[in-house]
Amino acid sequence: MKLNVSNSQRRETQACLHPRRDSRCGTVLICTLVCLLVASSLVLVNVATAVRAQREIRQRHQVLQTEWLLEAGIRRAVKSIEASAGYAGETWIPEPESLEFAEAQVTIRVERLERDEDEDFDWHEVTAVATLCRSVATPAMRIATRTQKSDTLEVSTSKPSPITDNE
Repeated sequence: MKLNVSNSQRRETQACLHPRRDSRCGTVLICTLVCLLVASSLVLVNVATAVRAQREIRQRHQVLQTEWLLEAGIRRAVKSIEASAGYAGETWIPEPESLEFAEAQVTIRVERLERDEDEDFDWHEVTAVATLCRSVATPAMRIATRTQKSDTLEVSTSKPSPITDNE
C-alpha cells in the first residue's frame, strides 16, 4: 500500500521536524557552554590559589633569610667588639650564595655605654639592621620585594686586666 503524500504535506512535515531538531541542538550547545564556563572558572580559581600560595612561601622564605642575616650581623658585631674595643660599626655586604637575592646588607652601629656600677665589664649597645632585596627586573619592584629587620641589644665584654710592672 502506497501512501500518496503531496509535496505541500511533505514540506509541512519537514518544517515541523526541523524546529525541534534545531531547538535540541541549541539546548545541547548552551549546556556545553555552561559546563565549559564552570570548568574554566574552577581552573582559574585553582591557578590563582596556587600563585597566591607560591608568593606566600617566597615571602616567608625571604623573611626567614632576613632574620638569619640579622643574626649573623649581630654575631659579627659581638666578635668585632671582642677583638677591638674601638669598634664602632660597619655596613657589611655578605657575598651572595645564590642569585635569588640582588641585595643583602647589614648596617651595624655600636655605641659604648657608661655604667658606673659595673667596673669589670665594658657595655656596648649594638644596633643591627638587615636588608634583603629579591632579584627583580624593575627598580619599582625592588621596593615591593624588600624586607628589613632590626634589633638592638646590649653586649658586655670583660675589661682587659691592667698590666702592672713590678720591676
